[in-house]
Amino acid sequence: MTWAQVARKDFEDAVRSKMLWGLVGVFVAFMAFVLVVAINTADAAEATSEAALGLTANFAQLFVPLIAMIAGYLAVVGERRTGSLRILLGYPHSRRDVVFGKFVGRSTVIAVTLAIGSAVSILLVALVIKSPDLANVAGLLTAIVLFGISVAGLAVGISASVTSRGRAMALAIGSMLVFWLVWDAMAAGVYAAVTGSLPGLTAEGWYFLLKRLSPIGAFRTVAEGFVGGRVPPIFRLGIEEIPPNTPSEQLVLSKRVAGQLPFYLKNWFGAVTLAAWGVVPTLVGYLRFRRMDL
Repeated sequence: MTWAQVARKDFEDAVRSKMLWGLVGVFVAFMAFVLVVAINTADAAEATSEAALGLTANFAQLFVPLIAMIAGYLAVVGERRTGSLRILLGYPHSRRDVVFGKFVGRSTVIAVTLAIGSAVSILLVALVIKSPDLANVAGLLTAIVLFGISVAGLAVGISASVTSRGRAMALAIGSMLVFWLVWDAMAAGVYAAVTGSLPGLTAEGWYFLLKRLSPIGAFRTVAEGFVGGRVPPIFRLGIEEIPPNTPSEQLVLSKRVAGQLPFYLKNWFGAVTLAAWGVVPTLVGYLRFRRMDL
């Protein structure tokens, strides 16, 4: 028996416990809400499929991490607290099989959830507005699924690193608050400490790299390649010295960085960052878990 058996059992348990279908329901409801907003906040001429894709990417910053954390933060510690972890390790499974099997199993749950929810939303967009560009749809859905898997890796890493449900929940909630509210502020603080002023309409390239090293920032980077415009943060903190009423086209990254964009500000680098967020926390969680006394 290997991690593949652990992953399959974990996915089957999620289906039997109705976790998968509950998450699908939440995400479908979210996507329907996005569509309603896209239609009711724009004139008929402006209610385009591109606007719906942009809103999907914008709200995904909030809902995808929530869904992924809910699905993953009890992956290992939940088994530990119920005593089933000892039974699982009684089979020919190593601790590595358990952690990485859980990561694959929960990632599959997240991928199926986001794929079904996104497919339903695309159908609604096609029926109510018009059929969106299939290449952009495929790219955005891939970005959303990769985003969910990266947060699932973080959740499983947290779950493998702690010994209680309360600690897992606190770390899960705390990490999400950091990514939503604190990360960009920290990047601006570092920029101010180095340069003596807050970032303005133009700034050094490394500042935008700092912002994009979070999973949410990396997702925005990838998504912007498929929605035909900029994906703003879901929470706008006003920490940059940007004149009010600045046209949105002036906030595009190519306008804010002098010269040619370095490779680490390209869209593909965001995908690499998301992949790292999926793998590295899981690996760290395993290294802690293998030394723990059960």
